Amino acid sequence: MAHQSKKQYNTKSPSIAEGLLHLLTFLLIFVPSILYAQINITNVLLMGRNALSVDDNLSAIRYFNQVIEARSSNAEAWYLRGFAKFSLEDFHGADTDCSQSILLNPYKVEVYQLRGLCRINLKDYQGAINDYARTLAEMPDNEDARFNRAYCFMQIKEMDSAKVEINKILRRSPKFYRAYMAQAQIHLEENDTLKAVIWMDSLLTFRPNESQVWQFKGQYALSKDLFSAADSFLTQAIKYAPNDNQSYLLRAMVRNSLNRFDAAIMDYDKVISLIPQHFVAHYNRALLRALVGDDNRAIQDFSFILKVEPQNTLARYNRALLCEKTGDYRGAIRDYTVLIKAYPRFMYGYIARAKCRRKIGDTKGALNDETIIARAELDVSFARPRRSIRTKVRMRSDHALEHYDRMIAEEPDTAKIFGDGIFGKVQNSKVEARLMPNFQLALLSVTARGYRSIGYQSETEELSKRFAPLEFQAEQQAGRSHYQRNVKYRLFFTAEKEAESIVHSENYKTCIDTLLNILTDTDAYLLRSMLAYTTYDYNSAWEYAKKAVSLNPKSVIALQNRANILGMLYLNANKEQKLQYAHQAIADMEEAIKLKPNNAYSYYNRGCLLASFGKVKEADTDFTTAITLDNHFAEAYYNRAVLRLQDKRKQEAIPDLSRAGELGLYQAYSLLKEARN
Repeated sequence: MAHQSKKQYNTKSPSIAEGLLHLLTFLLIFVPSILYAQINITNVLLMGRNALSVDDNLSAIRYFNQVIEARSSNAEAWYLRGFAKFSLEDFHGADTDCSQSILLNPYKVEVYQLRGLCRINLKDYQGAINDYARTLAEMPDNEDARFNRAYCFMQIKEMDSAKVEINKILRRSPKFYRAYMAQAQIHLEENDTLKAVIWMDSLLTFRPNESQVWQFKGQYALSKDLFSAADSFLTQAIKYAPNDNQSYLLRAMVRNSLNRFDAAIMDYDKVISLIPQHFVAHYNRALLRALVGDDNRAIQDFSFILKVEPQNTLARYNRALLCEKTGDYRGAIRDYTVLIKAYPRFMYGYIARAKCRRKIGDTKGALNDETIIARAELDVSFARPRRSIRTKVRMRSDHALEHYDRMIAEEPDTAKIFGDGIFGKVQNSKVEARLMPNFQLALLSVTARGYRSIGYQSETEELSKRFAPLEFQAEQQAGRSHYQRNVKYRLFFTAEKEAESIVHSENYKTCIDTLLNILTDTDAYLLRSMLAYTTYDYNSAWEYAKKAVSLNPKSVIALQNRANILGMLYLNANKEQKLQYAHQAIADMEEAIKLKPNNAYSYYNRGCLLASFGKVKEADTDFTTAITLDNHFAEAYYNRAVLRLQDKRKQEAIPDLSRAGELGLYQAYSLLKEARN
């Protein structure tokens, strides 16, 4: 017997007509809404798929977010969002979404394939092996899955298992070219170079245009000091893949060994044109430029290296030598001083610095250096070495001073032979690892599209409501009635500082003067403070903010505003003022939190202030609290990730960046890629 409620009902039985009427009412009211919701989810999924088909992964994520929020049990939405994240190189986020999709529907093979790729990128090779095993159980003829599984076995050094998978591929597809390359790689791992070459030559019989094979042959010839053959092979590789920077790097090494220095420099030029920040190309080009007498441009390259890696003593030593040679004695002195600090027994540094000091008339400094030299036993191992070993190379991490004129080789990296790269995406944009700013009142366009860092708190909304109907009235009184009611700007609580806000704020000064006679005093001073803050007049902003708080000390937004301005004043203050501003700013935020303990923006703003004051752990805690109060707070996730990256906690930062990107803060994908690399 079904469970019955204790509630008493009328025992009179309804008539058949009444029952039909109730049924018809239910169908008319509830069924269309149920069907509508179902159709809506289907349509949104379709729009997301369409966005994926044109590589608009950001829009796709927005669509799939809607589906997941409406129906979290939809396995397809989780999978498709994972696919979009994978395309943006958010492998952590994609892995998480695929796992959720599998939890909801463990029978969809392509989800395991995608998660396998994610795990390869995350270097979870055993997890990927398990995913491909599940794929191959359903699709034993899937050569890509089998090859990827073989690749994973290679990465964990299970070569026998890798060979089994490769042989299965070749029995079915004798011309599966990646299998030949994998076999060659396996033989190299087993130190059987001859067999590796045989496999590569076999591949060339039916794929003569395979650039990676020619590159391999060139690298092999280089390792045997067969420089002419290596040059020929690498030229073939470049012919078939003209934008592969690795072939140019190898050929530059070869041409350096052949004393074709100008040709080697041209190859490094090409690498830098493809990858402007390429460390190895800049360093080796600098050495060659110095060798051929192009000293000033060599100095430029070494300066680039030192900007990227300030502790690189070999680049600094080379630059010091070149500065001394070109007559920039002060620059040479600066570099020698840094080297002497790192190597107190570096006698040649004292000798060279003394010489440079005499050149600029610093006799006292030169005598000090010469006294140190006279008192110390000359250390031969740190004396100035001869340029006699150009053909040798070293790894980038080798900073031994006697190797100052050696070329450097690219750091070893696992070949990405499991899939194609994805280019032209948002994750390839360059961003700096800096915090998103505080949330602050600002005038922004109401029509601008795209992600906006807009915050919503009741007091801000009330202020905006009071502001909007008065805006037109103030415009009329200011003599600008042509605006009519089509006003394009509104007050927002935002973490964005846009040029449009600055320009429009200038135009609104007259309007705000008029509003002073209409709005309450607190609102008027808040608006004045906002305009001054937007136009970088922080002193005026501070005066107006103080008045706003004094008139209404219970205003959370006034306290937030004053704390933000104190944070800006802090940046250019002296030591004593800094302490005062920091103390007052935190006091304002604590009062705001006391007034409204569940306001996530107060914790976020305090976190930003604490980070700027150097209190990183406390800032991390505040961002975490903001996220606890609002788990859709993208800026809080982003800022917490930035702090953790700066603290070398990359594995904790990556999930935060993934979440920030998922929530629409798309610059997080760029920072995520940079952090991973």
